[in-house]
Amino acid sequence: MWRASASRSLPRPPRARRGVSLLEAVAALAIVGATSASILATTGAGVRAAERAQRAHEASALADETMARIALLSDEALRVLPDSLSGGTFAAPFDEYGWQASVQGDGQYAGLFTVHVSVQWEGGVHSTTSALYRRPAVRTNGSSVDRP
Repeated sequence: MWRASASRSLPRPPRARRGVSLLEAVAALAIVGATSASILATTGAGVRAAERAQRAHEASALADETMARIALLSDEALRVLPDSLSGGTFAAPFDEYGWQASVQGDGQYAGLFTVHVSVQWEGGVHSTTSALYRRPAVRTNGSSVDRP
């Protein structure tokens, strides 16, 4: 009869690994940390860009509003801009913005004015320039007559 010898045994299968080694855990934490830091930096840049865009949008609207108030002036008032329109700060909630405005007549063309409005805030400036035209008074026989 055949008998298996005790000295001869079958090879044992390798033991299944249980758990994670310390080196693997440190590597995983480093990957998660680097990914989190890059996501945080990207999010922060997006927030700063959104704030700059909001400031620029508000400043543009305030400059347009100031330009519209100046456009309502007569040509006499445009020649000497009133102090209330030449500069100042805006009312709340835009009191952190200030403005400066200037108007220059065009020496070559009667009735043509160049208007420059600059809106400032801490950390930025928005400027806009536009031209206004006022129909010059009609002169007859050396005297000035109202516009038709």
